[in-house]
Order: sequence, then C-alpha cells, then structure tokens
Amino acid sequence: MFAKKSRWNAAIVLIITMLFISSILFLGIRANAEVEEQFIDQFTQGQTSQAQQISTGITTFLNEKVTMLEVLSIQPHQIPDDNFTNTFENIYKRSKGFYVIEYVNENGTIVSGYPEENTPLGYNLYENEKSIAFDIVQQTGETYITDPLTTFEKELAIYVWVPVYVGKDDFEGAFIAVIEIDEIAEETIKTENPAGYIYLINDDARLLYDSVETDLIGKNYFDIVNEPDVSRFEIIGRQTEGLSGSGTFSERNENGFLEKKIISYEPVIWKNQQWSVGVVTPLWYVESLVQSIYVKQGLFAMISVAFILFIGSFIALILFSWNKTLEDEVKSKTSELERSNEYLQNANRKLKELDRLKNDFVSMVSHELKTPLTAMKTSSEFLKETECDQEVKEEMLALIIRNIDRQSRMVDDLLDISRIESGRMKFNPEDVNVREIIETSLQTVEKQSKDKAINIKVECPEERLTIRTDKDKLIRVFVNLLTNAIKFTPHDGEVQVSVADTGNYLEAKVKDNGIGIPPEKREKIFDKFYQVDSTATRKAGGTGLGLAIIKGIIDGQGGSISVESETGKGSTFTFRLPKELKEEDFTEIEQI
Repeated sequence: MFAKKSRWNAAIVLIITMLFISSILFLGIRANAEVEEQFIDQFTQGQTSQAQQISTGITTFLNEKVTMLEVLSIQPHQIPDDNFTNTFENIYKRSKGFYVIEYVNENGTIVSGYPEENTPLGYNLYENEKSIAFDIVQQTGETYITDPLTTFEKELAIYVWVPVYVGKDDFEGAFIAVIEIDEIAEETIKTENPAGYIYLINDDARLLYDSVETDLIGKNYFDIVNEPDVSRFEIIGRQTEGLSGSGTFSERNENGFLEKKIISYEPVIWKNQQWSVGVVTPLWYVESLVQSIYVKQGLFAMISVAFILFIGSFIALILFSWNKTLEDEVKSKTSELERSNEYLQNANRKLKELDRLKNDFVSMVSHELKTPLTAMKTSSEFLKETECDQEVKEEMLALIIRNIDRQSRMVDDLLDISRIESGRMKFNPEDVNVREIIETSLQTVEKQSKDKAINIKVECPEERLTIRTDKDKLIRVFVNLLTNAIKFTPHDGEVQVSVADTGNYLEAKVKDNGIGIPPEKREKIFDKFYQVDSTATRKAGGTGLGLAIIKGIIDGQGGSISVESETGKGSTFTFRLPKELKEEDFTEIEQI
C-alpha cells in the first residue's frame, strides 16, 4: 500500500514538474515571439525614417542645383561675352554634384560649358534630333527635368533644362546641367545597410541605383525580380505610383534560396520627376540582433528546470530574478532603437526645414529682384516712349542706376555669405585709424540720414586710436550697422556711435531710438535670410543677410557682436575686436 502511494506521489510530483516545465517553455516561446515582434516593429520604424531621410536628402540636393541655375537665368543682364563660362566654373567648383553645366543658344547649339573637356562645343540639338527638351522649355518657359539618360561616357544621369530670358519675353537659349545618378547617391545616401541594400527607381520601375547589384542599374525592376512572391511586384507597383510604406517579401539570395526581407520605401518627388527609394534588410539580420536575448532566455529555461527538479523552493525567486533581467534587456534594446529612431526623425525634420528655408530664400530673392527690375523697366519704357526734358531724364537714369546698385549689393551679399559659410572669407590686415573709419562710414550714409533728418552723434577718443584689421571690412561693419539704425529710426530721430579702448580690444556701439526688436526675435537676427518683419508688405526691404555678414566678419577676426533692444525705444549693437590680431591669426581663421 505504501509503495503504491509512493508511486502515486512520485507520479503527481512528476506531473506537476512537467506542468511547470511546459508552462515555462510555453511562456518562453510566447515571450520570444512578442519580443521579436516588438523589435521588428521598432526596426521597421527606424528603417522607414532612414528611407525618409534619404528621400529628403535627394530632394534637397537636387533642388539646390536647380535653384542655382534658375536664379542665374533671371538675372537682368545681357548674355556675357564668355557665354556664362566663368559663372559656370564658379558654380561647378562651389557646389558638388555637377558633371557638366552648358549653355545652349537660341539656335540649339551648345556654345559654352564647364568643364570644357565634358562639353560638346558646337553640338546642335536640331541637327542631331535631340531638341525635344529644348523645345519644351522654350514653349513653357519653365524648368524641365529629363528622365534618366545615358551620357556619352555610358553613365546614367539626369539632364536639367532651365530657360534663359533677357528681358521678359526674349528667349536666349537654355542652361543644361548634367548630374550623374552615382554622384547624387554618393552625396545623399550617407547611411549604410550592412546586411541589406538600398536602391532607387523611377516611376517606370527603372533601376537608377543599387548599393549592391551595380550591374543591374538601368534595367527595369520588373524584369530583374525573379522570385515567385507576388507581394514584391505589388510593392514595386506602389513605388511607381509615388506611395510610401513598408512591408515584407521573399527574395532569392545568392545561393538561390528564398529569403524573407523587410522593406521600407519613400517617394522622391521634385519638379516633373517621381522616383522612389527603397531600403531592404533580411529578416534574419533583424532576428540576429536579438539573439543575445534568446540565449539568456534559453539559459533561463534550463536553470528554471534544474531548480524545479532539484530545488523547488527557489523557483519563485529565480523566475523573478531572470524575468527582471529580461525586462531590463528588452527595455535597453528598445530604448536604443527609440533613440536611433528619434535621431533619424530629427535629422529628417532638419532636412525638411532646410528645404523650407531654401524655398523661402528663392521667394525672397525673386521678390528683391522683381522690385528693382520693375522700376528699371518702367523708367526705361518712359524714356523710350516719352519726350522729356534733361532734368526728368536724369532723374529716371538715377533711378535706374540706384536699382542696379541695389541688385549689385544683393549679389555681393550672397557672394559674401557664401564665402563666410565655406571658410573662404579673406582678410587683409593693416593698421587703421578708427576715427577715419567712422568718418568714412558717416560719409557713406550721409544722404540716408539727411533724407530722414536723423542726427548722428559720435563719441570717439581724441587721441589716435588704431587697430590692426581689414580696413574695408571694418567700414562695411559700421556702414551696415548705421544703415540699419537709420532704416528703423523714425524721422528726426537720433543715432549714436561710440568707440572705447578696453585694453586689448576695441569696443564699438551703434545705438538708435527706433522701433526696437521684439524679445522672441533677438536671438535670430544674426541668422541668414532672417528679417524681423518677413511679410511681403514690410516697409524695409533687403535680403536679411546684412547682420549675418557683419557677424561673419567680426567672428572671422576673433571678435564678438551682441544686441540689446527694447520694443519702441530702440536698439544698441555692440561689437568687440582684438586690437593686435596678427596676419597669421587671420590665416588660421580662414582655414577654420
């Protein structure tokens, strides 16, 4: 009887033990599945952010190239004697990505380009039956982008056509910019996909770029796909329709076996072109990232079974300890993915913000060009069609000259900010008298101050105060600060200029009693293209580059500039420059 009862007890213990073991295995498998599902979701989100970042980067990169040519095409001048060759050279050297920039005259003949070795000079589009894009831009007056074509060097590239007009309706030809697809990918696809690949197709499913299979570039993606999984074809179809999303499909690997993969895709839409970027990662690679969790979970199961069999009393403690370890591990991995995802999303937002700023800049430049152009056109038509006396004629010519000077200043500002941004701003240091600098600056703004009856007071030490700096650039700092003070000060107002010697530094202040700057906008006034009043109806025009250039000049010489302001009571700009900056110090600043 006792033996029979013992066997039953042993059977009950065995059954209970097996139930515990089965429960642990079931929970472990379920936990693995949940962890893997959550990890794959997080990875997919990060991959989608990567695709969005690449898409935005390509759009920003290409829009930058087109904007340069569009701004150049609307300049109010005749075709230069060198047919834009020098301008092309400057653009080519300052902006990466161009294979060649060419100018086609109104007869369809390529007459200039840079670099010359890549330019087929004398090539006539009509004679070679290549005039379709040229005719389109001539008829529409708008920028046109060709589908990716093969260049003379057998490289896949896009051709950007920008119409060139002198005056409003005089078509004088077009700019052609050739940008190779490989160059676009090199400049915009900065992230790597170690186990998978990144590709780019157009709306005809033509493969433009593949980070792994370079031999397939130029072929139709529907012809390349060789797996039986129809979901792959559906994804390609969605890409050609300009849609975004993510999904999974099966694809044959290099050994011929079907392999499940995760894909995220995002459209690249700009001008008349529609592309799509795809980021593909094998599922096994994603699963391998959580192998460490699986190993710990397996170890957890083995230890749990051992403790159930030999030390049942410690099972609860062991379960709690290992579960806590697993939770921390999952949280750690999840946190890393979330941080990576957040970084990619922030980068994507920054790229979109840069694209928005670029569009605002184009609108601003167009506005600042159109206003003087309208004035010059009206004055020119008046002089042409109206008999007028010498006084009126001189006034009209003076108006035209002022607007030409206005446009020249705007171009100079753009060139200066470009030099500052690229570290090529050059300084020519010399010993200069500060009082002479101020007097020269006052002479420059004399007419503006008299027109508004503004009294300018100067406080400068009587003794000879000298500083080693770039004379012309210091004059420009004073002139820009005085011009701003006069511009935003009402009639019969007052502007004060004071200079002090603080030992190793020269400290200068320009104070006005004008409209002042709102507190929320003071931190941004030294940013490029920023204007306190950015509306189209603002009273004071300009590009918003003046203060950014001033800051670049002062920072470039080891100085600093700040502003204090009170709305309705005026502003005070203060800058400090070292008095004994040496020539080698300027050189170091330029290299930085």
